[in-house]
Amino acid sequence: MYSLHITLTELRNESRLLKEATSLVQSKTMDAVLIAALHADGLLKDENFGPQIQAHRFALTTRNFGKNFLVQLVKYFEFCFRVYASHRKKGINCINIHSLGLLPLGVMLKKCWKAKLVYDTHELETEKSGDAGMRKKLGKWLERWLIKQVDMTIVVGENIADWYANEYGIARPLVVLNAPKKRKLKKTNHFREQLGIRDDQIILLYQGGLAVGRGVHLILDAFKARQDDKVVTVFMGYGPLQKDIQAAAAQQQNIFFYPAVAPQVVLEYTASADLGIHLIQNSCLNHDYCMPNKLFEYAMGGLPVLVSNMKDMSELVSENQMGAVISDFSAAGINRAIDDFLKQDLTAMKTNAYRVACQHAWEVQEQKMLAAYQSIGFDSRNAQGANQ
Repeated sequence: MYSLHITLTELRNESRLLKEATSLVQSKTMDAVLIAALHADGLLKDENFGPQIQAHRFALTTRNFGKNFLVQLVKYFEFCFRVYASHRKKGINCINIHSLGLLPLGVMLKKCWKAKLVYDTHELETEKSGDAGMRKKLGKWLERWLIKQVDMTIVVGENIADWYANEYGIARPLVVLNAPKKRKLKKTNHFREQLGIRDDQIILLYQGGLAVGRGVHLILDAFKARQDDKVVTVFMGYGPLQKDIQAAAAQQQNIFFYPAVAPQVVLEYTASADLGIHLIQNSCLNHDYCMPNKLFEYAMGGLPVLVSNMKDMSELVSENQMGAVISDFSAAGINRAIDDFLKQDLTAMKTNAYRVACQHAWEVQEQKMLAAYQSIGFDSRNAQGANQ
């Protein structure tokens, strides 16, 4: 059995996709997993991510033609054609698409190759911040029309699963949380050693995409306003706000930047902090229902967490007493929340966070996913030699 995963990303830090691919191969549900992605400067066109997991990044000839709508459409069709042409003779049994934009391609490939189609949506795409008007209507119409031709839909949260079932009248999708693999609870010291942070300082870690809508500037403003350096913040990741963070770090002694690391070692760095923070802002339903992988990575590293008052995140944190919820998003409000947090029993919160992380670890999510693959006809007992 052969599975093709298609993503409209450059496959830089796609931890969820790679965990799924590894589980499918190691369980022998699939003999091999192929990944189709986009190429960018500095990246390999062909890259192996483990035994029987091979990715190809397509260098589009239309890549530098511009970014207006018509050019983007031409790029999309070039990518679709090249994915089809490159894999049409490889005996693909299962197609996995990782975004709404790939749903038309997935349905077309399913019919051409008589394969199963898995729609693995990483967020609630039709309810994202910034999407409105005709674009939002077109996306929802497309999803409503095509989702019933999918053999299995996978989502990342319980409320998102309910939304899909109610909105489109389909069977409730499978929930596979964005959780890391289990890791033994042990402290590391990368940030103090490499950034010169003192042992008596408390490290508050922001880990993830450095983009608008994730509370990055809120955290920067809060730490610029702090009067002492008892607590410092480390931003680890990459994105359009990286230069803003680096500029603040050059001026402030309590703000630090550390570049993104590979998914395989990210938890070793997470465990170098003392607290985690995730202040995604409530600008859309997608954010309200989000259950980000960074939340579970903090927990697996044994970090108590400060989170914004988004529905799913805040409920998980509050019900399990693994951190605190922030509702005042001013610099003063965030600093009050940090100072109040430090007065709590952080040892108990650390224990609770790690317990929750283990309860929801990838090893648990993996079993749900593999059972669902079995239900649509893929079983480890018939993987080997199916295409001989």
